[in-house]
Amino acid sequence: TVRLKKITKIGLQLMNILAIIPARSGSKGIPSKNLALLHGRPLITYSIESAIQSQIFCDVIVSSDSQKILSCSAKTSSQSICINRPSYLATDDATTLDVVKHALKEYLEISGITPDAICLLQPTSPLRNTQEIVDSCIQFQNSTKNSLVSVSPPLQHPSDFIYSDKGQYKYCFGRDGAEVLRRQEFVKSWFINGSIYITDTRFLLKQGLFYALDDFEIFVMSEEASIDIDIPLDICFAEAVLNKRNNK
Repeated sequence: TVRLKKITKIGLQLMNILAIIPARSGSKGIPSKNLALLHGRPLITYSIESAIQSQIFCDVIVSSDSQKILSCSAKTSSQSICINRPSYLATDDATTLDVVKHALKEYLEISGITPDAICLLQPTSPLRNTQEIVDSCIQFQNSTKNSLVSVSPPLQHPSDFIYSDKGQYKYCFGRDGAEVLRRQEFVKSWFINGSIYITDTRFLLKQGLFYALDDFEIFVMSEEASIDIDIPLDICFAEAVLNKRNNK
């Protein structure tokens, strides 16, 4: 693969970014979600192909506890590295951080390389394209921040959010009594869409975080590209977008 070159104050140097695609077998919203068909193809294939085609990563890892997912990943691209994830890292309580640390350890044993940065690509974001992956990596490498997080404009007006406080419904923010803020008056805001996380490896291992609010870049994506597959309705939305793209 082609390793992206980063221009720094001291000249030109190489940065190794490792892509990790975490794909466990379990799912509550959609059974076997990562293998669910979207436009006739398993969901996970979209992230694998986009990552490989970007030609920007030192390697692309798929971490899963499912042999079916790993087999599908290997068939999708012989360039991806399939890593068996222990069952204790595939539970609802397992953290993504622990999954990434396990994948890093396995990758070090396989390659002898500790990457400069990690790019986490959730397979539930199939509409993220190759160019967005490339652009986000370039933005990260040209930044002084330790992390980059992809975001999108919120679909709902934030000032319409309410919560229950001991049976009393209240606005979360953005309103004073019954006064309604118009969208253009509301403070500029974004939604962390979960599509792309890029983090300096040393920062991740030392801080135990993918990002800190005072030390990260945002990479803005469209609402369309930010669709996250969690429930069956999300697949309908993604199908509609893909049909629209194909018609164009």
